[in-house]
Amino acid sequence: MVDAQYELPVAFTVTKASTSDVKEGHTLIDRLAKEQPALVERCEALLADKAYDDTKLIVKLWDEHRIKPVIDIRNQWRDGEETRVLAGKDNVVYDY
Repeated sequence: MVDAQYELPVAFTVTKASTSDVKEGHTLIDRLAKEQPALVERCEALLADKAYDDTKLIVKLWDEHRIKPVIDIRNQWRDGEETRVLAGKDNVVYDY
C-alpha cells in the first residue's frame, strides 16, 4: 500500500504467488488500522485492480473506515445485467 500524496509505501507483505490478493488486502487494512490509525483516518480512497473486487472488502473499507473503494470489477456477470445493487446498500450500484 502506498500513500499517494507522498508516494511512499505505508504497508507491505511478501507472499507466495499463489496467495490470494484480496485476503492479503484484508490483512493489510486491518494491520494498518491497528498500527497507524491516523493514516487510515485521513485516507479518502483505496484504488486497486480487479483482484481486490470483493464485497466484504468493499463493505469493510466504507463501513469501518469511510474509505471509498475504487476497484475495477471482475467480469463474472453471465446474465447480461448492466448494473447491480450492492447487497444491503440501496444507494450503491455496480455499473459494468
